[in-house]
Amino acid sequence: MDLNNWAKSIGEKRWPILPDTLNQLTDACARHSDLINFTDLANLCLSDPFLLLDLFRVIGNSRALQRNESIPSVEQTLMLMGLEAVTNRFSKIGALEAVPGQLDPEVYEAVGDWLGRSRVAALLVKEWLSIMGELKVEDCFVAALLYNLPACIYMIQRNQLPDKPLLQEVSEAFNADYGQVLEAFVKNMPLPSGFNALIGQGVPTKRRQLLKLAIATANSLEHGVVRSTWLVGVDTAAKMINVMPELAYMAVVHAVLNVARHPHVIGYTFPARSLLRLPSNAGKMEMKKAAALPGEDQLEHAIRESIRFLANDLKFERVLYYHYEDEGHNLKLRYQVGVAGESPLRKLLLDLEIGSFFGVFTSKPQSFHATPDVRGQLTRRYRDEFFQHVGDHEFALMTLFGGRKLSGVFYVDNARSGRAIDEATYHRFKDLVTRLTQMPH
Repeated sequence: MDLNNWAKSIGEKRWPILPDTLNQLTDACARHSDLINFTDLANLCLSDPFLLLDLFRVIGNSRALQRNESIPSVEQTLMLMGLEAVTNRFSKIGALEAVPGQLDPEVYEAVGDWLGRSRVAALLVKEWLSIMGELKVEDCFVAALLYNLPACIYMIQRNQLPDKPLLQEVSEAFNADYGQVLEAFVKNMPLPSGFNALIGQGVPTKRRQLLKLAIATANSLEHGVVRSTWLVGVDTAAKMINVMPELAYMAVVHAVLNVARHPHVIGYTFPARSLLRLPSNAGKMEMKKAAALPGEDQLEHAIRESIRFLANDLKFERVLYYHYEDEGHNLKLRYQVGVAGESPLRKLLLDLEIGSFFGVFTSKPQSFHATPDVRGQLTRRYRDEFFQHVGDHEFALMTLFGGRKLSGVFYVDNARSGRAIDEATYHRFKDLVTRLTQMPH
């Protein structure tokens, strides 16, 4: 089969989207124009690779985009098209459904599975790039979403499950690397040529490498820990973003669960099923081996690595981790960065007596961002000794729980400069601690 002829033939057709997506899209576009939100439409496009494909084909022939080899954001694309053009185009799109004699139910489920893997890869590369401090992530996100689409269309056309691993079968069918298949796909749909720099056969960059690692990780979830190359990929990503392998692995778990909790088709739950079927004991052994931490407690190492990340990458000037002491029912400082040697905070035990600030705060899993005004209110209301020594700075806190049991509390601030904690940094702080709650305690 000739690759270019095939790519041209699929580029001449308009491909349907997932039924659940179509229902949500119809509801959104049926509203009064004043109530249609471009952000909501953009999020819908990012939830279904086929809808994203339909949108980007509109601007694929743009000379400016071809010249600059750029990839516009989804919301920007919608706004450039204008509301009337968007609603008119989306009102004429069909749904992909399993219909006897047209699309086999098993093929339909397999297509959903591969689209779900694309969503996992997109969320995973977004998380890994964010950990690395990258602000530009949407181009890699959408590139991951589109990566498996040529293979999905190939499977829909043949209307049968592949005999070999899907991407391998597609490559062999066209006697070409899958990167070449993607380049032909981008050219003939057409899509913005900037995608070739990320998912085609472009020059390797750190962002491109992370994207490929995220895609490979998501596409081979069913092998997981029983295949050493899968763990090597996660370990390589961890080294690239300078974190421990456990944190890179937990990003995989987080992405898989996110997709499963918002299924646009039953196949979106398959990556989670694959992950749940992985042998847990082997997984723990292999992750310890990958982390080179024999005999050490993974959670303690992950906490220390998190503190390093909070200080070095998120640039918090002071980071404290208070460990819960069950015997004394109090919090004791275990790890710190930026606390002066003579500071009373080093030896201060935080009692969790009823009515105290930390007694209330540690009663359940939660986070807290105290602005300067709120900081003053807390001091006047609780009069805890902690506030006498920590200073009058804006700060953020988050509890660390293992199931229903309190493990400790993270505290961060910028005591030296007094710099404010912006919302994006606060959310990354929360995301980091949330991942720790998913580790064995």
